Amino acid sequence: MNSDIAVPLLLSRVRRLKVRLQGPLLVALAYLLGAEAAFYIGTLSDQIFALFWPPNVVLFCALMIVPQRDWWLYIVAAFLAHVVAERGVGMPAPQLLVAFATNCMVALLNAYAVRRFVGDPPWFGNFRKASIYIVTTAGIAPAVSALGGAFVPILGGAALEDYWIFWSHWYLANALPNLTLGPVFLIWFSDGARWTRWKPSRRHIEPAVLAVALVGVCIVAVAAGRLTTTSFLPGILFLPLPLVLWAAVRFGEKGASAAILVVAVILTWATLHGRGLFPGEDPEHSVLALQLFLTGLSIPVLMLGALIDELRSAERTTRGLAASLVRAQDEERRRIARDLHDSTGQHLIAATLIAGRIEKTLPAAAQPALRHLEDMLQQSIREVRTVSYLLHPPLLDEAGLGLALRHYIEGFQERSSIAVELDISPTVERLAPDRELVLFRVVQEALTNISRHSRSSTAQIRLVRERATNGDAVVLTIEDAGKGMPGVRGVRQLVGQKNAPTRGVGLASMRERLQQIGGRLEIDSVVGRTTVRAVVPIREP
Repeated sequence: MNSDIAVPLLLSRVRRLKVRLQGPLLVALAYLLGAEAAFYIGTLSDQIFALFWPPNVVLFCALMIVPQRDWWLYIVAAFLAHVVAERGVGMPAPQLLVAFATNCMVALLNAYAVRRFVGDPPWFGNFRKASIYIVTTAGIAPAVSALGGAFVPILGGAALEDYWIFWSHWYLANALPNLTLGPVFLIWFSDGARWTRWKPSRRHIEPAVLAVALVGVCIVAVAAGRLTTTSFLPGILFLPLPLVLWAAVRFGEKGASAAILVVAVILTWATLHGRGLFPGEDPEHSVLALQLFLTGLSIPVLMLGALIDELRSAERTTRGLAASLVRAQDEERRRIARDLHDSTGQHLIAATLIAGRIEKTLPAAAQPALRHLEDMLQQSIREVRTVSYLLHPPLLDEAGLGLALRHYIEGFQERSSIAVELDISPTVERLAPDRELVLFRVVQEALTNISRHSRSSTAQIRLVRERATNGDAVVLTIEDAGKGMPGVRGVRQLVGQKNAPTRGVGLASMRERLQQIGGRLEIDSVVGRTTVRAVVPIREP
């Protein structure tokens, strides 16, 4: 082969091999670090037996995200890391080989089953996927692999009659990381694009405070467990539960799995270092009891997190559908307004021109009827223009909310004889188009309700910008001096709550529009004064 061709071809193959080996090398490093972390947390040192074993989760997650044809590379890389880790703590070769075979088995079973029955990412987010994941990775796969893993301590000289104790330790040592580390990594990988854009903000204060509080409560539980009697042990064990539930309810499966991981690591480490919740038990039985407790706690909490995520996803879908419906309505209004202006309005104008042309040809007796016809045509032109503007004000797109409101209110005062005072703060600038349209529709609906129902002769509209802890917001207030709203007299209510006023289409329409942009609607009504308040978070256009 020509050297001019052979050298570039060789370099190209070397580069491809380098790229292909980067993933296995990273997995080998993560596997080794996971093993060292497990040894640091603690082992039953006389049998070199870790009770919380993350390396299997590292290999399992790697197999989940790489092509199946490359699995052998990652298994070889994990084996090399396994040899380094286990030889570092003095594990003999027979135990080492059996341990890795069972580790590899649980990772392969997990990866195959989750790929087969859960499918492509995201692997979490609803109850069905979470259920399959839990049954597979915390049930079937570790239970099967533990049949072989239980022989590891026996090969080291442990008694054969303790086989099922070793099986339970091996099973739980693999099930717990799959219930904690596995969901955290797989959820992170599914949301990888969002993690790359992560920036600290005020909304991260709550999870940070929750994490610190959870660590503190776990430390208090460990300290209390050493001082209390066994009759109080259930209460001590469940001390972290309120914070774990808080994490699951507020942050779904992300919060649930992270909270369980914190509890599992701290309590396991404390128990293995003689400061656990079972001071009267030997290390094997106390850790087994703790693992059973943590496994029993993890499963319902993860399921709760999955249900929370599924409900939020359903809510987002519903809001998306509602938003699509409102957008379709607005587009249809825009189309009808354009057709009325460009077609019907032009036809009416042409009719007035034709009426003017035939005026001289008509006898004097027909002139009053012609003038009446011209008046009706002019009235129709004005009404078509008004309806066209109400359907979609062109000034809203061209000049912004302020000018569109002033123009609309001028026409409203002429039509209704209601005196309307408009006050727009200078701090309110142009908003995003969807927010301006929603605020305009709220004003439109509120003034319509005032003219139809309140019997008020005046109305005041204020638009201001206010600062809040979670960012600036535009606050729109419409107030009248009418008869009030039955059902909310003297009571300030958020429209949309269980007992909130939802009579009529107008309030429901305002509520739905505001919810779609993250806003809220408040009503405060007594006889002689009704205030409708819309709060809209600011998003730059």
